[in-house]
Amino acid sequence: MNAIVNTKIILEDGIIWDGTVLFDEGVITDFGESSSVTVPSGANIYDAKGLYTAPGFVDVHNHGGGGHWFHNEPEEAARHFIKHGETTVLATIYFNLDYDKTITAMNTIRDASRKGYARIIKGLYMEGPYMNPLYGSDNKNIKWKNKISSEEFVPIVDTAGDFVKVWCIAPERECIEDFCKYAKQVNPSVVFSVGHSIAGDKEIFPLKRYGLINQTHHYNSVPVPGKYVNSKGVANDEVCLYDEDMYAEMISDYNGIHVQPFQLRLTAKIKGVDKIILITDSCPFEGINKKEVAYGPDLGYDTEGNLAGSKLTMDNACRNMMKHTGYGLCHVIKFASANPAKMAGIFDEVGSIGAGKKANLIIIDDMVNVEKVIFEGEEVGV
Repeated sequence: MNAIVNTKIILEDGIIWDGTVLFDEGVITDFGESSSVTVPSGANIYDAKGLYTAPGFVDVHNHGGGGHWFHNEPEEAARHFIKHGETTVLATIYFNLDYDKTITAMNTIRDASRKGYARIIKGLYMEGPYMNPLYGSDNKNIKWKNKISSEEFVPIVDTAGDFVKVWCIAPERECIEDFCKYAKQVNPSVVFSVGHSIAGDKEIFPLKRYGLINQTHHYNSVPVPGKYVNSKGVANDEVCLYDEDMYAEMISDYNGIHVQPFQLRLTAKIKGVDKIILITDSCPFEGINKKEVAYGPDLGYDTEGNLAGSKLTMDNACRNMMKHTGYGLCHVIKFASANPAKMAGIFDEVGSIGAGKKANLIIIDDMVNVEKVIFEGEEVGV
């Protein structure tokens, strides 16, 4: 038996100021106010010294970091993120990989997820293959410009199986419904996200029947002109803001480049605290900004120097969200744990502190500096 004592426990909707968390064999067994939780004799004690205990971060959109792509070096990428408190990751495969490399990437990541620190990988977030090839970073290398056909997508979906948790799609692509229908048939629990797309309400809403409940990196979609000169049309951002069912992924970097601080505040105000998801969209691209503008320390650029994901880790994303919006620690932890876990359909195991859930826990200060990481009941050296 293990016990975290002398700690403040961060819950979804509140904080226990003087708390204790018990866990054994990788599972949380009890938690609550210290006066109501009995620590068994002989338990291994973690004294938090007044710091906060929170659920481990759930990063549902992450390509890799520390110089390592998840599809090439999953163990090394996992080591980079787990020390920052990310105990659950959906490894993201982008549509700049061709057919053969996509299949290989799926198998590589799934095989790695069974051992070592790569066990933090709980599935795939497929950013492609059927997004709009006109948009997105590393655009010159986009491989999926051909017509959607079952001969192509059936083996991809079959290979992914139930390991994929999220398929990102462009609803405006011809025959996309055929793909969605088959993907849902193979994996009934899978959800869909709209991204790299100019689709509006007329294209998006019909696909909700297949479980389209997410928008990939909100406010990073493409502006759509309206029907008249100088008017703005309806695209993913507007649909996401309007639809109560949809989650909004947010990349919160230090200087508010991906999403401006006002846009972060606006989205949070409209969507509410239950539908905001913080992501890193971390990408180990090695490009340099072609304009040589110092936008900040946590941005990524493709080989053309265009903005391409980030160098974020989730602890920094939380800290940036607090900086830009004024939301408190309890809220940003929810954006980085419970909300993404619910969207991805894995909240029964991770995303909050609760009896029976995995003992994926982090001890942090009030600025989200990670002092200790516990993954499946075992302390991780940070």
